Amino acid sequence: MWMLETSGVSIRFGGLQALQSVSFRVGEWEIVGLIGPNGAGKTTAFNCVSGFYRPNSGSIRLRGEEVTELPPHQRVRRGMGRTFQNVGMVKTSTALENLLTAQHLQAGYPVVSGILGTGQATEAEHDLVDQAETILDILDLSTIRDTVVGSLPYGQLKMLELGCALATDPDILLLDEPSSGLGPTEALDLGDRLLALRKELGLTLLVIEHHVPLVTKVCDYVYVLNFGEILAEGEPAYIQSHPQVVAAYLGTSP
Repeated sequence: MWMLETSGVSIRFGGLQALQSVSFRVGEWEIVGLIGPNGAGKTTAFNCVSGFYRPNSGSIRLRGEEVTELPPHQRVRRGMGRTFQNVGMVKTSTALENLLTAQHLQAGYPVVSGILGTGQATEAEHDLVDQAETILDILDLSTIRDTVVGSLPYGQLKMLELGCALATDPDILLLDEPSSGLGPTEALDLGDRLLALRKELGLTLLVIEHHVPLVTKVCDYVYVLNFGEILAEGEPAYIQSHPQVVAAYLGTSP
């Protein structure tokens, strides 16, 4: 059984066919790349997979369960986490507070208990803080625990966003251009971090990425989108030398 599988996913926006019969699969504990030139449909595919868009046709299955019609929060409950191209956190809150917010589905107590500050709520809040601090430690972000997010440099913001996604306790994590805004060295360090997270947490990853060295370093398998369709698929070394892929990136004929 595949961790994630899309079959024939298509979506149109007015006269624009954004995706056409897109199918790909992600096995458990794999790191799979979804690459392609700008405008190829990568983020649209992620939005379909994570529930922000509903495709016009096709299906999306998570661990064999049909989730095509489910809203995003229901997919999160089933083990799907996601980051976005643009960092989306509460900039006036601290790193710890953002991680606690991301864990709201794991709170485990009624709203009334939280308002009244019952023992059940207090104990649960302590557990959530412990989990948040563990994530900060895993990502080497403990020093920014009480720092307001809006004052952090971009590299730390990106890592904290990854932490917020981890706080949802995902089985599969969808990363939308995690290296954007990072320098070459930071991007390769990120690759080491992703490989470590897979090993330590048993994560499965689907990654949109433009940084080819990062893709070749971490991905077990790669799908290439171009004009909303799968152009090629295979292991990173094969994709790197695929003439149609090279042509799509360079804008030349194969």
